Amino acid sequence: MLKYFFVFSIFVWIFTGCAPEYTVKNIYIPPVGYKARECIKTCRYTREKCSKNCEKNYNQCLNDAFLRAKDIRAIEDKEYNKKYNRYIRRLNDYNARMFDWQNEYDQNYRDWSYFRDQCKKNHSSYACDRANDLRYIIRRSLRVKPKEPKAPTKNSFNQIVKNEQKFCKRNCGCQKDYDICFLNCGGTIQLKKICIRNCKQN
Repeated sequence: MLKYFFVFSIFVWIFTGCAPEYTVKNIYIPPVGYKARECIKTCRYTREKCSKNCEKNYNQCLNDAFLRAKDIRAIEDKEYNKKYNRYIRRLNDYNARMFDWQNEYDQNYRDWSYFRDQCKKNHSSYACDRANDLRYIIRRSLRVKPKEPKAPTKNSFNQIVKNEQKFCKRNCGCQKDYDICFLNCGGTIQLKKICIRNCKQN
């Protein structure tokens, strides 16, 4: 059954891989007459002007975003430095407490190992009771083990720039306005399905 499924999957992959791919494009049929052609020229001029202004505004937006990112980085650096200084103080306190905790834990573990062995060998009630007490102390010690503080992080400058630049738009609707202008001039726009890959040869 698995063999047939594998063969079927290969067949589907080959079939879909060779299937033609299409896209839909606008076909512009201009109107006739001198006035209509002049009207279309005006549409083209307006579209080009719109595109240039759009690109200019887009680039200006990118530059402004970069400058904002620099200001944001300066503010974040100050805040990060404060957090990092707090982190260092907490880390030093953690290391001191961890040092004491580890020494106490190791001592209790050595004592527990000793009394456990004595309990097994000699069946001494004192050794067995002491081993049980130390086992409880060790378990409780693990529950109150000091937790290492988490180091602060900060965004990279590139990430800040990307966050600011994502609001910059490049599409100003110039082509849509041109289409409306083209139709108002008497032109016709037709949608045509065009093969772009794996096209069958006639």
